[in-house]
Amino acid sequence: MRKHLLESSNRISATAHQGNNSDGFLDKSFCSRIVKVELPVRVDFVGGWSDTPPWSLERAGCVLNMAITLESSLPIGAIIETIRRTGVLINDDTGNQVYIEDLTCIATPFDSEDPFRLVKSALLVTGIMDNKILESMGLHIRTWANVPRGSGLGTSSILAAAVVKGLLQITDGDESNENVARLVLVLEQLMGTGGGWQDQIGGLYPGIKFTGSFPGIPLRLQVVPLLASPQLTRELHQRMLVVFTGQIRLAHQVLQKVVIRYLRRDNLLVSSIKRLAELAKVGREALMNCDIDELGEVMLEAWRLHQELDPYCSNEFVDKLFAFSACYCCGYKLVGAGGGGFALLLAKNAESAKELRHLLEENSNFGVKVYNWSIFLQTS
Repeated sequence: MRKHLLESSNRISATAHQGNNSDGFLDKSFCSRIVKVELPVRVDFVGGWSDTPPWSLERAGCVLNMAITLESSLPIGAIIETIRRTGVLINDDTGNQVYIEDLTCIATPFDSEDPFRLVKSALLVTGIMDNKILESMGLHIRTWANVPRGSGLGTSSILAAAVVKGLLQITDGDESNENVARLVLVLEQLMGTGGGWQDQIGGLYPGIKFTGSFPGIPLRLQVVPLLASPQLTRELHQRMLVVFTGQIRLAHQVLQKVVIRYLRRDNLLVSSIKRLAELAKVGREALMNCDIDELGEVMLEAWRLHQELDPYCSNEFVDKLFAFSACYCCGYKLVGAGGGGFALLLAKNAESAKELRHLLEENSNFGVKVYNWSIFLQTS
C-alpha cells in the first residue's frame, strides 16, 4: 500500500473558494488535509468460501492469497481531502458525482443501484459523521478501480478498505490493517453484498500470505506472511499468467446461493469448503518448499471443488480456455467466486508460459487479455 498524508495551504483558486462560500469570503487560515491510499488487487490460490459468513462465524477458515500490481501500477485507490464547504462531495472514476449537504440522509438500507453506497457505508462504519471535523468543513472523496468490472480480484472489498483507511487517516483514527479489515466486513453487511475477509486481507497486506480465521464475535484473524525466496518469486513471475477472460459475473449473486445451501447444512457443500481450507495449508507448504508443481495440483483440486460448490462458476468459454491451456499448465483456476473475471494459468515451466501467452494473445477466438503483473511487497 502507498499512502500519502499532507497538510498545506489550500491550492484551490479564489474563484473556487468563493463558490464554496455564499458570501464569497476567502478564509486564508484554512489548510486542506489530503490523504491518498493506493492498494493492489489480490489473487487467491485456494481457500475461498471458508472466509465467508456464516461459515466463518461458526467454523475455522484458511485462505492462501497474494497481493499483486497490474501493468506496474496499484489499480485501486482513494483520495480524501478536507474542503471549506460543509458536506461530502463524492466522485468516482466513471464520472458519477454527488454532493451530500445533509449528512443525516446517509442511512441504511441503501438502494442496490446507488453508485455511492460503498462510500456512504464507509462514512457510517468509521463513525466520521459523528466527528467534529465535519462541523466546520467538508470532505471531497474520489475513488477509482482500474480493473474490469466483475474481475474476481476482490475489487469492491479492497476499494472499501482504501476508503475506510483514508477516512481513518484523515481523522487520526485506528487505521491498522486489522481494524480496517474488520470494518470492511461490517461495511459489506451494510451494503447488503455480504462477503468474507479474504479480499481486504489480500489487498491490505503485501505479498503472499496464509490467513486463518477463528469463529467468534468479533472474528479473530491470524495473517501469516510467507517470506518468498528469490527463487520462488522468480518462478511465479515466469510461470504464472494472469488473464482476463472477458466474462463477467458478480460475486454477491454466487454468494447468496452458497449461503442458502450452507444454512441447509448441505453435506457436499460443507465437505467441499472443509477441503478448500485444508488445501490452503497444503498450498502454503508447497510455496514454502518452492514446489510450484504441487501448487498447481492444489489449484486444480480447488477449481474442481469450486465447481462442486457452484456449477455455474464455469461456463463453456472458460472450459474451452482451460482445455486449450491444459497441455501447457500444471494448474489453473478462476480467481474469486468464479463465473468469469480473471484466471490464473500456472505453466509447467517458463518456456511453456511464454508459448501459451503468445498463443492466447494471437488467438482471436478467445480475445482474452494477458496482464503483466508483479507481487506487491512494499508496505509504505
